[in-house]
Amino acid sequence: MMGDRSFITNLQNTRSFLNSQEAGLKKALEVYNRMEEIAIRATDPTLPDRARSDYNDDFKVLTEQLQEIMESEFNGRKLFNDSLVCGGAKDIPLGQLDLNAGKPAGVSHAVRAQEIDVNSPAGTLSFRVNSGGVGDIYRVWMGDTCVFSAGNTFTGPEHTQSYDDPPTFSFPGSGWRTSGSAGSGDDDLIEVSFAPGQPTTYKITPGASNDDGSGNSGLNTFDPATGLYANITTSDLPESFTSTMLTLQLETGSIGIIYAEGGSANGDADNSGTPGVTFVPDIFELPVTIDIQGNQMGLDPKGFGTLTGDSPVTGLPHGLDTMAKARDTLDHLRGNPYSDGSGVSYFGEEKCVISERLAAVGAEINRIDLEIEELQNQVTNGEQASGRISDADMAREATALAKNSLKMGLAEQVMSKSARLKDILIPLTTEHYRSSVLSSTL
Repeated sequence: MMGDRSFITNLQNTRSFLNSQEAGLKKALEVYNRMEEIAIRATDPTLPDRARSDYNDDFKVLTEQLQEIMESEFNGRKLFNDSLVCGGAKDIPLGQLDLNAGKPAGVSHAVRAQEIDVNSPAGTLSFRVNSGGVGDIYRVWMGDTCVFSAGNTFTGPEHTQSYDDPPTFSFPGSGWRTSGSAGSGDDDLIEVSFAPGQPTTYKITPGASNDDGSGNSGLNTFDPATGLYANITTSDLPESFTSTMLTLQLETGSIGIIYAEGGSANGDADNSGTPGVTFVPDIFELPVTIDIQGNQMGLDPKGFGTLTGDSPVTGLPHGLDTMAKARDTLDHLRGNPYSDGSGVSYFGEEKCVISERLAAVGAEINRIDLEIEELQNQVTNGEQASGRISDADMAREATALAKNSLKMGLAEQVMSKSARLKDILIPLTTEHYRSSVLSSTL
């Protein structure tokens, strides 16, 4: 019963979290409605440019309101996932880590790191590296857990910081190597996938002159028994892991580079392509334990478009300062008639919030209410059972008391009869016998 009451409290807190999500989504929908109104006005061909500029200023304020809603929290936990868009999850670009240009002269050991909130504890990070024959170390962290390390363990105090010749720790060696030099050879593509409660995996796609994946080039230590590289270690995230802070780290004793999109030391001579650093989050449900037996339900992540940044269709920033931008923004809000081709199609942010996000919140609230009702019934049944046990205990004690009372009553009657018997016997022993008075006493 105590456990059930605790889970009722937890589920009530979860319901409050969902109520906050619902309120936030309704506010976002109100902002969308205002955006739609001014976007329709901005598509008026007779509208003067000055008026359209005023509408565009209003639009920018509304996008800021959407961003504030997106960043809102409940008890320190973010309510919404800004990497989740209608139709799936969006790529999260990260910048280049380049010690070739970023390391000061004379520095022999340096660390570079970039940290970003990816709004999900699960996903796949992809990045291209080029270290040359000396070898650099590339690590991926989620929170304080190093899920991937191409080289030895980090010995520094803080993995999110950048260092130049740090005095407290040295380069641990055993990094990842590529052929030639880091300034002229081919690069390797590294992909790392992880999720709470799942094994962390990686895939290496070598450049043309680099390791072919079996370690035959002798650049890195390949383990034929496992099919993995011995100089790469991984760690699995526990099932209860919740941090969404991702850190990409480079540690080097030479130059070292993690490329941005389009970057290449040799002009992509091996035609392997030049993608940048990207993270694709998985749609990860937030697990909620609902009873003392450990049963769980999942809360879907919820996101919406803030209409900041560039339009995925036109490649231009969202806005209302031109008729073309106003029409594109209106399509983004309402959806458009195109059914094929992601480059011309919008699902519609308003439709997404109403039919998907709010519907999901409503379904989860109903499920939580049912679970709370079930636990309350269990508590009530437990109290009734406890009452019946108490009634049985009281009946047993009452029966024992009645037995003791009967015994005491019988004892009193026996003692009373004994006293009366004495009164009868005394005269019999003291009176005369055949007219002779007895001199003895009882």
